[in-house]
Amino acid sequence: MPKQKSFLMSFSWVAVMLMGMGLLFLSLAVVMQLVPISFEDISTTANGVPQPTAANSVSAFRLAFLLAFGIPSLMLLSAGGIVGGCIAARKKRAKWLKTEGRCVSAQITECTPTNIRVNYRYLMRLKCAYTAPGGITYIFKSGTLRMDPMPYLTQGEVKVYYDRDNIKRYFVDVDGSVGVGSRVIEL
Repeated sequence: MPKQKSFLMSFSWVAVMLMGMGLLFLSLAVVMQLVPISFEDISTTANGVPQPTAANSVSAFRLAFLLAFGIPSLMLLSAGGIVGGCIAARKKRAKWLKTEGRCVSAQITECTPTNIRVNYRYLMRLKCAYTAPGGITYIFKSGTLRMDPMPYLTQGEVKVYYDRDNIKRYFVDVDGSVGVGSRVIEL
């Protein structure tokens, strides 16, 4: 049975790629620290000019290699951890809002492209409006979408979950708003 594809674009691959590159650089730095270097191959004089001792040369080379690969690896691991943490926090917040937040149906006002391009296509973003009983209209924006979901939504409405205490904390559930009983499966 094919898995249902989400309309929301997932950028978790960026975190995995950054952390993978960081681990690769870190493993190179660690391996170079463990590779034995023979002291017999290095002479202490060259054409009668005294050279620095072999142990000093080897330790300086190892330190330079560790700095050249270790610092970028720590930067890549940190960036990947930050990106992954932000993605996990966003998913956790969306899950919490679905269970604890208030659900309203918002009318879609427009579907606009973003500045982000994937496979030569611009990603989309929905803007929707909800008019509260007091006459106040709230505008909500969805996350970045892989494709235009308008043909699959019923009556041009989406479900919006928001925090009862702070309406600025919300989640536009495009996947959950697709017609009742129907699923969109991309082959």
